Amino acid sequence: MPGLSRPLPAEDRLVLLPKNPGSFFVFWQLSAGRSEAFRSSVFQPEIELKLLFSDDNSPASSMKFPWQAGRGYLPVPAPGRTCQAALYAFRNGAWEKLLDSNQAAPPCAAGMAEDRAYASLEFHKKVLQ
Repeated sequence: MPGLSRPLPAEDRLVLLPKNPGSFFVFWQLSAGRSEAFRSSVFQPEIELKLLFSDDNSPASSMKFPWQAGRGYLPVPAPGRTCQAALYAFRNGAWEKLLDSNQAAPPCAAGMAEDRAYASLEFHKKVLQ
């Protein structure tokens, strides 16, 4: 696997980055010890990433990924609200929280939908001709 050819970090990391108004980019790097726990089947091979609203810690959404993927995209659950990601792994019949990310807010869309759909009267006259 090309991603594992680089040295593994000393500590686990989970980073949440806003990509655009509709999605977050999440990436994780697991230390050698944590990676070995996944390889030796201490944890199941699938992780779950959960988005939480930062202001009240309420759940926003979740998606599952293979642990070795190292990255994924999550849809923005509510425009303008700050979120935080958490990474969970399945062990002994239960989901166990492994990591928390930084907080991030998606960028605002360019104006309201009505404003983006605006066209001047001159434009409409030219289209109709």
